[in-house]
Amino acid sequence: MKTAFGDSCDWQTLAKHLKAIIQTLDIGDSNLASRLKNTLMVVCEDSTYFRQHALGIADKVSVEAFIRDSGLNVPRTLEELITLNGQVVKRAQTPPLGNFSGALSWPAPPGTQDQRSIVTLLQGTTTQLPGLPLADEQKGTLGYLLSGSAVSEADLKKPTVAIEKLLGSAKAQALGQAIQTQLGGYATDSSRNEYLLAAIHLGLDPESLDAPAPGTVAGFDLAREAHRGQGAKTIVDNLAQHLLDKGRVTAQTACLGARLLLAKAAPEFLVKDIPRSVTYGSLTWAQLAIAAARIEADTPGRSLSMNYAEVLACAAELNTGSAVLQDIQKKAMTDWAVANGLLTHATPTDTELETVRVEYNRQMLALTTASSLAKTPIPSRREMALDALKAAFPDLDPALFEVEGMIGVFRVPGRTGRVDGPRSMLDIVMHGKKLGEHEHWESADKRLPAAAFCVLRESGKLEVAEPFESEYDQAITAAKKGHQGLAQALLATLPPQDRKNLEYGELEFFHTNEYKMGFGMVIAPSQTLKKRGHTLRVKTTLGGEVNIYEIDTKAGTVEKQNFRIRRYTPPYTDKNLHRVDGDLISKTVLFKPFKDEQPDLAKAQPSAGDKLPAFGSARSEYIGRVFAESLDLRNQDLSDQARGVTSFDKEAASLKAVGEFFLNLIPLRSAIVNFSNGDIGAGLFDLSLDFIGLVTLGAGKAAQAGKAFSKGISSVRGAAKAARFVGAAAIEVFNPLSGAGDLAQGVGRLIKKGASRLISKSIDGVNRLRGASASYDLLKAASQQHGAAAIGTFKVAGEIVDGGAVLHKGQWYALDAEKLQPYGSPLEAFVPNTHAMKGVIRAKEIPQGAQLDNTLHTAFKVPESTITGLSRNSQGVYTAANGHQSFIRHTDQRGQQAVYEVRQITRSEDGMIQARIYHNNRQTELLVQHVQGDQWQRLGARGGYPSRVNSDCGREIGSGVQAVLYESRDGASVYKCFDTDIESFDINAVFNQADALNLYYGEGFAEAVNSMGSVYIKMKKLDGVSLASFQAESLPVEVRGLLDDVFRSLEEKNIFQGDLHLGNFLYSARDKKIYPVDISPNSRSDLNVGDPLPEDLMDDYELFKADLYNDLNKLLMPA
Repeated sequence: MKTAFGDSCDWQTLAKHLKAIIQTLDIGDSNLASRLKNTLMVVCEDSTYFRQHALGIADKVSVEAFIRDSGLNVPRTLEELITLNGQVVKRAQTPPLGNFSGALSWPAPPGTQDQRSIVTLLQGTTTQLPGLPLADEQKGTLGYLLSGSAVSEADLKKPTVAIEKLLGSAKAQALGQAIQTQLGGYATDSSRNEYLLAAIHLGLDPESLDAPAPGTVAGFDLAREAHRGQGAKTIVDNLAQHLLDKGRVTAQTACLGARLLLAKAAPEFLVKDIPRSVTYGSLTWAQLAIAAARIEADTPGRSLSMNYAEVLACAAELNTGSAVLQDIQKKAMTDWAVANGLLTHATPTDTELETVRVEYNRQMLALTTASSLAKTPIPSRREMALDALKAAFPDLDPALFEVEGMIGVFRVPGRTGRVDGPRSMLDIVMHGKKLGEHEHWESADKRLPAAAFCVLRESGKLEVAEPFESEYDQAITAAKKGHQGLAQALLATLPPQDRKNLEYGELEFFHTNEYKMGFGMVIAPSQTLKKRGHTLRVKTTLGGEVNIYEIDTKAGTVEKQNFRIRRYTPPYTDKNLHRVDGDLISKTVLFKPFKDEQPDLAKAQPSAGDKLPAFGSARSEYIGRVFAESLDLRNQDLSDQARGVTSFDKEAASLKAVGEFFLNLIPLRSAIVNFSNGDIGAGLFDLSLDFIGLVTLGAGKAAQAGKAFSKGISSVRGAAKAARFVGAAAIEVFNPLSGAGDLAQGVGRLIKKGASRLISKSIDGVNRLRGASASYDLLKAASQQHGAAAIGTFKVAGEIVDGGAVLHKGQWYALDAEKLQPYGSPLEAFVPNTHAMKGVIRAKEIPQGAQLDNTLHTAFKVPESTITGLSRNSQGVYTAANGHQSFIRHTDQRGQQAVYEVRQITRSEDGMIQARIYHNNRQTELLVQHVQGDQWQRLGARGGYPSRVNSDCGREIGSGVQAVLYESRDGASVYKCFDTDIESFDINAVFNQADALNLYYGEGFAEAVNSMGSVYIKMKKLDGVSLASFQAESLPVEVRGLLDDVFRSLEEKNIFQGDLHLGNFLYSARDKKIYPVDISPNSRSDLNVGDPLPEDLMDDYELFKADLYNDLNKLLMPA
């Protein structure tokens, strides 16, 4: 584990260096190579790199060397450097312990039975470990490991530090080993820790074993009504208290326990720097939940180190699979709808969910529109004038625009004299004053282009005053509308009772400005506006209860301020409402902008009982209007500030307070998010976060310099096309089977909670192992590393899923396709489809009668060019660009290839992909089934070849030249169905096989049946893996003795196997036995099963037996 933390430290160090290099480079900068070579980095002493390169404590390595030695390409251009930076940042942000749930976050996590086994182990005496069984079962594994540990109280405040210390102890490792042994888990460098983390979770959340209700963790309802409108910290603290009340943690470990559970179950609660307005149940909370879940689905634990804006930005970059994305969105939509009274339950129908989706999109559009409008920049007449002058005189020093050297004079001969001035060009353009018909501007200052200025003025090309008035009016209208919308949106983030107070109570509004008093020689002191108020306080009275709320769109809050109740109690006199502090006076007024409107919405409104107020209700719209009106955006001093002071104005009044108000008007003007890693930190993009919880994306300094948007840069997937608001895009219509295609249709009815993510992960893993061009490079690599590897099907919670696996000591173990690392307990009923050994794909043998011979079906073929440019999916199908046509390419037993059009692509109940071949838009008699890659086989009329003999036949688990094996529905038996059409078929041999099986295993083990043209043997299912599946030197030497036992027993019963090869024997690591499965007696027609073998046949038998032992010896480990 120390190595994992050391490696993470190295990636973080590299990320910091790359960020620094990117920020200082320009496109085409030739110094990149030297910067990489000359920038030195410290390597963590616990890391893999430090150990592999035998470094000393004081040694440093170049960034270039570290990149190269880590198996990454050294970038040659800035574009390549930015791409590399993205890869490095992801590794740096991925914690070594993921989301702290260990085995529970594996692609195929332990089943309920295995999880219960962990709990049973902790409560039993089988491990003989000190402290077990647990003295206090309530404290679980966490309490057991903390007892006597070196974890300090300070460590407990940092989950990563605490867990690292906890898992590193000898006590923890011994328990991890015991759990791994109990479950038969595949041993890796991290497997013991992953089992320990799973055990910790099961101790904290034993309810997870019994199908808990949605939204609950450890029996604690995260979605309870009391949490609506509350911040994340409040809910985390409540969960911690719940765990303490249950006795599962101590006061010191309560926070740690809560954070460990939420890291897996609801990571959005642990995101850093969540704005105060992003409360549970709000729109922006749903946005956060979706973003965090997308990140966790891609890289468990990554969101835990990120802040709010980083989470939204990172999620927008991810290419989340459709099925997983919709699963995430549906959950977030459901939680949001329940919290806002749009749903009464957490299991909505498709129709209900569609209604919720539409309403969510409507509210999100209203929120983003309001935010955009509130950020409308107020035009400056001065800036508009300067821009016009710079455009007209690009070569002129801008400082000359403010030189007061322009004089207005008569231009009529005989008339002289000054009519105006001196003025600056800027003053003239800002003011917009036009001289008389016989007047013009001239200047004695030769630096000023007076003549050209006059021509442009007279042509109207320097007209600013009138456009300013129009733009100012539009900006004020937009800002007013925006702040009204933001105020409405903020009301929806409050807890239910506060929303009801504001919706149904009697309302009174109060607005405050601050003034500075001046004391001169005059009788009455003067008052100068010091601070214009941008907040509004609302007093509500409902059922005799008074509450005070302050609305602040800049801070993005509606805050309860009941400490002001006494101040806002009648009579509303200056004495009660005004406050004096030295020379400052705070003036509060009772604000009634719409007192003459009817109906008077300030009066108490009829209550709707327990029903939550609707978003955008008439009352919330009224409060929003009052707030916007309180800003008094049409005030003369505001327009004066925007116009700016010119020499035409008689006095330049102090507008500092007004200018400050304009700055405060824009929500969170200073909240530009600074990122430590990634493209944001590299200066490619600016992310601006407002306190309402919306994040906006814009081109940063580097991007504006041309460093971004270059080909190949992936950040928010094409920022030039990115939405203004990150993560706030509309939710698209839900497609029940989106992203899974035909593959999901066969199992759609079986999908349970979390299954869609498992299916998506399995499809993604299969695609990764197969490769985009069906090269199977990763599968081959896995087989080189682990011996035998395969893509196939296995059972998870009773359901069949696709995935990769490796063979280890006679058992198949799931393969993590990303890490190429086996994990977990032996798989249940794994059936390989595509098999690789020592880096070579092994062809799958197809029974002769099931072979699809391309030479016999030439008439049905389509040109090879039909699939040019198309990729084969995990189902073996090539889909046309229009999505309406599908094709297969088949390589037959002679190696000849042909392309066919297929339709009716389905998945059988046993997980096999089947399709019907079509020609000239007509169905043919050819029903085919995918074998592997571009290999298909022909099926009989009932979907299998040889056909399934009855409804008890389940999935296919094997095949040979003469027969196909099917597992029974209950998994207890096997049907061996024979191909009666092949020339070598012998009905007597079938019955002889059944007799031999019964003679060896006992009467009743097998039964031969000949019924309605179907011939099969039904036998009991045996545990084990075919000896033919093992790689060289992988079996324990004891296996030879087990095979000796088999032959001794066979021969004692006069059973002499006539088809001796490794594929006809199963090795069961569990039972420590070898089982013969295809006992075809070596006999003549004149002999019966059990008769002694004649001498002339015995010699051949011994030769074949010797060959079998010779093949077996190659598989045995060296003595």
